[in-house]
Amino acid sequence: MVGMRMIEIWRLKPVPRKVASVGEELFEEYLRKKQELCPYDLGTDWFGRMMVAFFKNDAVGAKSSFNVADTSNTTRTIYAKYPYSGVTGVGFLGNTSVADCGAYIGIGTGTTTPTKQDYKLANEVTRVPANASYTDGGSAVSVSATFTLSSDTSITEVGLYYKEGYNGWIWLLDRTLLSPPVTFPANTPMVVVYNFAI
Repeated sequence: MVGMRMIEIWRLKPVPRKVASVGEELFEEYLRKKQELCPYDLGTDWFGRMMVAFFKNDAVGAKSSFNVADTSNTTRTIYAKYPYSGVTGVGFLGNTSVADCGAYIGIGTGTTTPTKQDYKLANEVTRVPANASYTDGGSAVSVSATFTLSSDTSITEVGLYYKEGYNGWIWLLDRTLLSPPVTFPANTPMVVVYNFAI
C-alpha cells in the first residue's frame, strides 16, 4: 500500500501532458488486482490525508494540518507540522508529552463492508499498541501487535490506527475484512502484522 508507487513526469506548457512515467503499468495493475482480489481491504481517507500532510513541503514557520474523524466520530484537526514557539496542545508524530503516540492495531467481529469514511472497526474486540520494524536493505516495513484473548473468538476484521500523543486522539487508517474469519484460540498469543512494501 505505502510502497507501491508510480512516478510521472508532466510537461505543463503549452498544454499539460504526461511525457514519461516509471512503473505505470505495474501501478495500474496493482490497483486493478487489489480491487479484484481484496475488495474488503480499504485504506481510509484519514490515512490519505495524513500521508499528504506528512509528505508535502511546508515553508519555515508554516503549519500543516488535516482533519480526521476520531474513533468517537468527532472531527479533529491534526497538525503534521507546527512551528514550535512554546505552544502546547499540538502534536503528531513525536509528541509524547502527555500520552503515548503511534500505531495501534485492532481486531473485531464486524462484517460490514469497509468504506473510505470508516472511523473505527464495526465491532471491535480490542485494540493494542503496535511495534514497527525495518531491516536496512530490506523491502518492507512491518507494523505488528500481539493479542491474547480470554476466549475463542472468530475474528473477521482488523484495523490499523494512529494515535497522536498530546490529546490522545485516535483515527483509523485501514480496515480489512478477513475471509474466511480467523479463530483466535483462548489464551494463545496471536500476532497481526501489516507489511508495507517500500
